[in-house]
Amino acid sequence: MNTQFALLARFESPTVALKEICIEFFGIQPKTAEAQAKCGEFPIPTFKMRQSERSPTLVHIEDLAKHIDAQLTKARKEWASVNGRAA
Repeated sequence: MNTQFALLARFESPTVALKEICIEFFGIQPKTAEAQAKCGEFPIPTFKMRQSERSPTLVHIEDLAKHIDAQLTKARKEWASVNGRAA
């Protein structure tokens, strides 16, 4: 199954609030994720629909899917090298 399609089905939107995904996908609390996003250190691009402190910080599903797929590829290569198999 395509990661992006699965995320679209789950969140039912092409964007999702950072606070909704930070714990599950990045293992950090919303406050930490917001701080990283503000200084450009979050692992994927984030944005706001309008320039307001109250506007939620968003992530595009495509960027989240690419990150998940990249992490999976990295893990598979590492697993293959530890287990003596070609990736």
